[in-house]
Amino acid sequence: MSEAVKELIDIVIKLRSDNGCDWDRKQTSESLTPHLIEEANEVVDAVLEKNSENLKEELGDLLLHVVFQAVIASEKKTFEFEDVVQQINEKLIKRHPHIFDKNYDGKDLSNAKNWELIKKSEKNRESILDGMPKSLSALIVAQRYQDKTGAVGFEWENFSQAMDKVDEELKELKQAINNNDLNNIEEEIGDLLITIVNLARFFDISADLALRKTNQKFYRRFNFIEKIVQKNNQKIEDISLKELLNYWEKAKHEEK
Repeated sequence: MSEAVKELIDIVIKLRSDNGCDWDRKQTSESLTPHLIEEANEVVDAVLEKNSENLKEELGDLLLHVVFQAVIASEKKTFEFEDVVQQINEKLIKRHPHIFDKNYDGKDLSNAKNWELIKKSEKNRESILDGMPKSLSALIVAQRYQDKTGAVGFEWENFSQAMDKVDEELKELKQAINNNDLNNIEEEIGDLLITIVNLARFFDISADLALRKTNQKFYRRFNFIEKIVQKNNQKIEDISLKELLNYWEKAKHEEK
């Protein structure tokens, strides 16, 4: 390990000591999980903002939580930080036999197929779909499911077939709406969403990141409207939809 990483570990150990910080000392693996999730999402935000300085800082915050979890495990004498690093090293080598194993002869298998099948075997899982973290968003789970099944051949041959499936699901949603069947409407919305996620895969687009970017864009544009309304000494709830849409178009034009 580098001296900087060793120093980080020593800092966390000191913070956890009897003469350390009250907050750090009372933390458990479980109590830290909300902060861990928050820091991971802040890393994603920094990536989307293309802010290298912020990304460097957020990666440090995330690394702190990795070290924090490892230090707590060390206190329990279950494993050390070095074990974490060694295990991921071994896993990467084992799951890329086409790169690291000179005697590997499975040239007919794709890298993704190797990875998914090896994981299933290693974990003794019933399905290659098993093992998804429960805390992941449904959008990410949908894309990862299709990544996994696509790796073993269960996917459309091209984006045109995926697009046809989107059109098919949209028609079924319209029919459910015409029938005023709320249960079926919910089901068809889910089917439409997962087919759109699948379509994104054909262009190597993360559906989750795409939606995050759209959420950011929506925020910017609506906040632009709010500022105009405030500048005109108006109340947004008193403005007609037509006028709000005009402001929206102005917001779009300002972004260009």
